[in-house]
Amino acid sequence: MSLFTAPLPGLYLTLLGFLLVRALRRWWDPIPLRVWCVFGLVLLILFGPALFLGKVLAPVDILPGLRPPEERGKSPEGNVLQLDLATQTIPWQAQVRRAVRTGHWPLWNDLAGAGMPLLADPQSQVLQPLVLLTLPLPLPQAIGVTAALRVLIALVFLFLLLRRQGLSEEAALFGSLAFGLGGFLLLWLSWPIGNSPALLPLVLYALTMTDERGAPRDFLLLALAAASLLAGGHPETILYVAAVGALFAASRLLRRPSGGRSRLLVRWAVAGGIAFGLAAPAVLPVVRFLPQSHRGRLIELRNERLEEGSPFAGWRSPEERQKTLSGIGKRLVPVFAPNAFGNSRWGAYWGEVNSNEDATGFVGGAALLAALLSLFPTARRFPQERLFLVLGAVSLAVSVRIPGVPWLLSELPVLNQSASIHRRLLLVVAFSLAYSAACSVERWRRGEGPGRGGIAAAATVLLGLITWGYLSSPDVKQLLPPRWFWMALQLATVAGTALLFFRSPSSPGEVGRGGEGFGGLARREAKSLWMLTALVAIELLILHRQANPSLPRKEFYPTTPAVAFLQQHADGFRIAGLGDRLLPNAAAVYGLADIRISNPFKPSAYVQAVAPISVSARSTEHRLVKTEHPLLQFLGVRYVIAPPKLRPVSGWHAVFREPEGRIFERTKVLPRLFLPASTEVPGGRPWTHWLAANLDFAARTLVLPSLDHSAAWTATRPAQSTLEILSIEPARLAARARLAEGRLLASSIYQDGGWTLLLDGRPSPTVLANGSFLAAWLPAGDHRLNFLYRAPALMPGLALMALAITGLVLSTLAPPGSKRREVEAKPGFR
Repeated sequence: MSLFTAPLPGLYLTLLGFLLVRALRRWWDPIPLRVWCVFGLVLLILFGPALFLGKVLAPVDILPGLRPPEERGKSPEGNVLQLDLATQTIPWQAQVRRAVRTGHWPLWNDLAGAGMPLLADPQSQVLQPLVLLTLPLPLPQAIGVTAALRVLIALVFLFLLLRRQGLSEEAALFGSLAFGLGGFLLLWLSWPIGNSPALLPLVLYALTMTDERGAPRDFLLLALAAASLLAGGHPETILYVAAVGALFAASRLLRRPSGGRSRLLVRWAVAGGIAFGLAAPAVLPVVRFLPQSHRGRLIELRNERLEEGSPFAGWRSPEERQKTLSGIGKRLVPVFAPNAFGNSRWGAYWGEVNSNEDATGFVGGAALLAALLSLFPTARRFPQERLFLVLGAVSLAVSVRIPGVPWLLSELPVLNQSASIHRRLLLVVAFSLAYSAACSVERWRRGEGPGRGGIAAAATVLLGLITWGYLSSPDVKQLLPPRWFWMALQLATVAGTALLFFRSPSSPGEVGRGGEGFGGLARREAKSLWMLTALVAIELLILHRQANPSLPRKEFYPTTPAVAFLQQHADGFRIAGLGDRLLPNAAAVYGLADIRISNPFKPSAYVQAVAPISVSARSTEHRLVKTEHPLLQFLGVRYVIAPPKLRPVSGWHAVFREPEGRIFERTKVLPRLFLPASTEVPGGRPWTHWLAANLDFAARTLVLPSLDHSAAWTATRPAQSTLEILSIEPARLAARARLAEGRLLASSIYQDGGWTLLLDGRPSPTVLANGSFLAAWLPAGDHRLNFLYRAPALMPGLALMALAITGLVLSTLAPPGSKRREVEAKPGFR
């Protein structure tokens, strides 16, 4: 990358930020320049190398077999916890971009396994605005800009929300930094789940504006914010944000005069309907496909186990109670001591899952102390403060899995679909802590908070919890230097915050006489508030900056000699990797089809089909355990990437060698479309057993009976029929068939219900073969075949989108001569 193109992502983000500044100043609430400077400095610290120095915000150096020759043997600098980004999120984005560049809808991922939906996979984020805004940039640069946009949106709109709730500029800045730099957003930053915390403040701010002012542009903002949320890519946290938004709206609705409630409720409902319509082309296919996914099947099995158990399991004996309390502790401690159990990035972690998963509720010691102060009785409560105190407490209780709660939630529709058993409710915990902390800072600023005795008591409790969290670990002997450092830093931060709180900035009623914002405070007061803001920002930046490291651009999926060989010779066939050679999905970035899929949304039927040759270490992983099997013939595996010392099996020929591994060519392989010599119909044994036992898929294929073919069939002149594949595209295959007799056309393409066949330009029925794969009976003669994929539920989704766009235009146009009620901005905005 040249010196002139390296700053392009940063300049592009600056342009988007400038447009946001102008839009807020023109149509909504402006933000002071000094606050923008703080936000800009934070983004520069977090993402400066990726935005201006030509680096990439992706952990691609952790992928084995894909490092440049000069980097091999070195320890990777990337965050090893972000393997999903390198083998899932980034490959899917590459697939979406490849389709968009060719002018097609990103409907089908033909490079994963036997193919799977792309639009219906929420992780592809096809309609997510924070991703779409970066399409003008190359993928390596777009990753950093999308990440920075998520943090910026969270900071900006939580600041504006808190200002609209009656908080001062300094308290709003404190709360926005606590949440925007907190664990949930920055630890999940580049995953699709990162969209939910980024958009939560925007949704709540739009609800506030529609309530307080109600201008057409406010409902436009609400509709766009809700549509962006629905297209976020992580169903579980989307549900949480929607639930928080609904409760927030209900609390505001109850505070309004009864006469104005109905009209506002109707307009909110219309905005929600428009939002659903705008996101419908992505949402409806996802909803339809989820029951077919591996994730859906695993959740179904887990719920069955929970339903068979007792709601009070875990308390029946002293041993069970001890184990249950230990589990609750491991889930609770990282909320206030994120590194008490080590850190997975250091290679030493003894918490429940990993430090990315467990520490997402942490918002900084300063914010935690301020949030504790909000629990003290006080005559002044800010709007919705009680709501978030209750939501935070309930969400924390659910997320730590108090006995009986998982069983109860498994009995409730929708709520029983959580893959993490609602551990991701830490999003609501983190937001509630930041919100409550900002309210406490505002009360302290006004001299209305608890006295020094209350501050000392809260600080003592928090300091004790942090110390206990670090020193009570069963692995306290492994209190590595980083853990000592973090314990000391957290204790110092909390102690420093308490000392600042001891310095009451003014007496009740005296604040604000010099004007609003930092500039209107006395010098001593302003200094204390800046120091308080700096404490929360510095602690969180030190903790989370290394969670998303920037790496040299040359390490972003380099085209190694082995990859170049496969790109040149694969020619429509699939590949497979053994061991850690070219991990699943990574091949998709290079345009190579791999039979392995690392994805919780992979089709459950495909997982069952390849069970004889693979094992899943986790629900998202896929590892081959057999070097040779007839299923590889059926799936069209022509090349196998193997470790350097693997001995070839019969039918393999070594075609490429390098120190990192070898590539073997298989001789017994079928194309994606083929003509089997005979068929069988299902009998008494499951289709998965039939697939595992079949020795030659070119000779025999299992096909569901149809009206014209209800029994087994065998070709009388198999050698006189030919099939030629003319083109293979993600959502379209073209072929020419010359058939001496009626034949079955089989394939190794997964059929989710969206594939159709045009036989000589006319629709023709399809059937299922070999369990869940696309097939069709063809008559004798010469035929032109076109298999087309259209995502199920896409057309209704497009129709709803058209209606939503129409409604959006009509609802935002003011009738001629009408006057809209405009509520003046609160002091300090203008």
